[in-house]
Amino acid sequence: MTELNRSEKLLAERTVCVLLVRGESPEGGAVYAYVAVRADRLNEFVEAQKQEPFYPDEYGVIIESGVGEPSEEVRTRMERDYGFNHQAMMDIQDRDSANDVARELTKAVASQKQSSFDA
Repeated sequence: MTELNRSEKLLAERTVCVLLVRGESPEGGAVYAYVAVRADRLNEFVEAQKQEPFYPDEYGVIIESGVGEPSEEVRTRMERDYGFNHQAMMDIQDRDSANDVARELTKAVASQKQSSFDA
């Protein structure tokens, strides 16, 4: 298992990613939620999805949710306001992939911070 190192963990505590979660309502219909999750909580979030019932708001902040699939208006707002990239979505199915995503996010944040120092 690829755990985050100490500096990655510190950055992950300050980094938030927006996830699109799809599921099924208690009545059996399709539902979705865009959830803002701290990068250091991605493992917990991924593991919690395997349990029922799963409540995303226990692991992050629900930005938008609804029945079925997100409308074009919702998708556009998520892209504009939160930088969500629907074309670059990936499945995060286990702890290793959650750690990989957290690591990449922290690298991107560190790189941005370094660029602002260099400017």
